[in-house]
Amino acid sequence: MKPFAPFVVVVGLALAVAGCTSTSSNPLMSNPFGYKPESKEDLLAESGFKTLSLNTPQKVAAFKTLPPHRISQTTFKGRPAWVYPDQNVCGCIYIGGQQAYNTFIKKGRAQMIDSRVNQMNKSDDPYNPTQMNAEIYWDDPWDDSDAYGLYLN
Repeated sequence: MKPFAPFVVVVGLALAVAGCTSTSSNPLMSNPFGYKPESKEDLLAESGFKTLSLNTPQKVAAFKTLPPHRISQTTFKGRPAWVYPDQNVCGCIYIGGQQAYNTFIKKGRAQMIDSRVNQMNKSDDPYNPTQMNAEIYWDDPWDDSDAYGLYLN
């Protein structure tokens, strides 16, 4: 049993260190199920914006002065920040720095391009390759499933 104890300790330490490492650098681990944000709030949270709850009267007053559902630039703790007041979903403020804003813009553009490409692929274009492939496989000449009936009679 004594030689087995150091092995258990080493494996335990390795698992502890592996559990503490960041998975954000690995795209498969940061989004393992291929989740795509559906709303602007989801995209903000995924981009690195943090939520601030409105727990003081000063925050509520500042919340009411911001344009609703628009990202605007302001100063937070002496640094430039981007804020998004959400009145409908959480009644909170999303706040992020320049890096979070840049990530939000990049992901928003990618999402718009992706939705536009999906719209184009679903069109009634007769030269659409996905539609053509569906037609090809529907009546393919090498489908001889009916021919087997001739040999069974």
